Amino acid sequence: MNLKQQAQMTAEAFAAAFLDDTFGHDLFLGSQIERILAEKVHLIYKYIDDEAFFGAAATHVTGEKFVVLNTHHPLRTRYFTAAHELWHLSEASDMQKETFDHERAADRFAACLMLPKPLVKSLWKRFKSQWNEEQAVLYIADLSSAPYKTVERRITEVGETIKVTHAEAEWQQLREHYSLPASPLDLAIHETKFSAYEKQVQVHVEKGLDLLTASNKLAGFAPKVSEQLRQEALADE
Repeated sequence: MNLKQQAQMTAEAFAAAFLDDTFGHDLFLGSQIERILAEKVHLIYKYIDDEAFFGAAATHVTGEKFVVLNTHHPLRTRYFTAAHELWHLSEASDMQKETFDHERAADRFAACLMLPKPLVKSLWKRFKSQWNEEQAVLYIADLSSAPYKTVERRITEVGETIKVTHAEAEWQQLREHYSLPASPLDLAIHETKFSAYEKQVQVHVEKGLDLLTASNKLAGFAPKVSEQLRQEALADE
């Protein structure tokens, strides 16, 4: 077994165990993946105009864990990134050797969480019998809130066959071909938010921190709150 196969099999096993312990295999997590992640780490939403940057996970010397999600990308991609980063902060990840392919494992882990094997197999067979393969992929992608390419690859991973393949952008264009409405999942919400930091600054404001100082501290993490504090400070002058 090569390193790629080892990473994929390990991730699949741990993802299955995770679903067994939480939501099971008969529903899609969708946007709930971000709530699940936020229960385990400090989640930071940051708009970074970089197509190649999706997210990052880090652990502070204090032991606190942080994940940054780039809100430059569509929601489908953002949810997948959240699931991907969950692997990097898991006990399963910590158990692996130095030679382990963590990026490959994280991608498979994310695909398994967002697209549980039994559910994908069942829907693929049912949808393919009613519509064509392209439509089946589009429908599963919308139900799961997963990227189209992830659905395409996952169908093969669960042991089914698929003859069509398209780039992510091409899948989006096929929506119009099949008279499907535009999906909000294909859009990006360019928000910047760090709730844990915002709460800490607000606590210090209540203890007497200058409003302009607080506004400056939040400018890069909570722009709307920062502006509100600035306006309050100017009104008090």
